[in-house]
Amino acid sequence: MELEALQGIDSEVKDLGAQIVVLTPELERYTRALHKKLNVTFDILTDLHLKIAEQFRLLYVLPDYLRELYTSVGNALDRFHDEPEFRLPMPARYVIDKRGIIRAAAVSADYTIRPEPSDTLNVLRALKTKARQVA
Repeated sequence: MELEALQGIDSEVKDLGAQIVVLTPELERYTRALHKKLNVTFDILTDLHLKIAEQFRLLYVLPDYLRELYTSVGNALDRFHDEPEFRLPMPARYVIDKRGIIRAAAVSADYTIRPEPSDTLNVLRALKTKARQVA
């Protein structure tokens, strides 16, 4: 659902001079299939072994009871993420300018809470307006 929501704003994001890039722990063979299935127009990159999530301190280690549950239903993170330690990234969305400065961030330890795409568009619109005023 998240990717579809982002796809829904991608053209306006581009019109605002920005681009969407998704970072996921899933291995490339799975993201390629997802990219094709959903026909998304932005990049989906793999955060292999969660190195970027580590740098941003966005790692969540699944507790034992969830590890057992995941394993019992055949959901093995090691297969999809090459992650034997049962770690997942927290959902996060950043707006980063061309100089690498984070201009907005939304992070939640609850994977069901995601920022609204319209919130991201509002941040981009405000940044574009501010840039025009400075120029």
